[in-house]
Amino acid sequence: MSEPPAVRPRVQRIARVAAVATLALGPLVVRVAWEAHSELAAAAVAREAGDEATEVMHLGRALRWRLPMASHDEQAIARLLAIAEQAQREVPVGVARALVAYREIRSALLGSRALDVPHADTLLEVDTRIAALMADGDAAAEATRLAELRQAPTHPRIGAMAAALAWVGWVLVSARLLLRGIDARGRLVPGLGTRTGLLALALLIAWMVLWRFA
Repeated sequence: MSEPPAVRPRVQRIARVAAVATLALGPLVVRVAWEAHSELAAAAVAREAGDEATEVMHLGRALRWRLPMASHDEQAIARLLAIAEQAQREVPVGVARALVAYREIRSALLGSRALDVPHADTLLEVDTRIAALMADGDAAAEATRLAELRQAPTHPRIGAMAAALAWVGWVLVSARLLLRGIDARGRLVPGLGTRTGLLALALLIAWMVLWRFA
């Protein structure tokens, strides 16, 4: 028995919405996951080669890629902390190496393109350790340095917010294009389809540009 006529448009709309979600999220998720994995792999290669400076650099890059539910940032933080803690045990020659690792964590978290600073508890811990190492046992100097670190300006969030808004707008407009701007035969609806398509293209370009400079 064939489907009722009213069911077919509903199924088509659901399929179109699913297509929009896949097109919108798929490339973004794949790119972030790929870049993060590549940086962790490069860090592992550097570690095997005994190149700590290069390993720290790649771990910092991995930490800068943000993806909900992913664990690459936690892995990068854990390894950077391990490097720093191991270096600290080599007093006094390891202090500079420990500071490099701690500062890489700090720089990556503050420079994240997220709308807020991720892993705020880790950032506080790292700031505390940096202040202690730089003060070299001077409690007053340590408190002063920690206060300076906590007041340091973060990476501007305006660009990231604008990019996020452009991306959300593109998703919504693209959904409207597929649901309202294309008829059952797959052709653009005169007027509405053209306007919506051009707006979706403009928002996509805006997102790409804003994200580049966020």
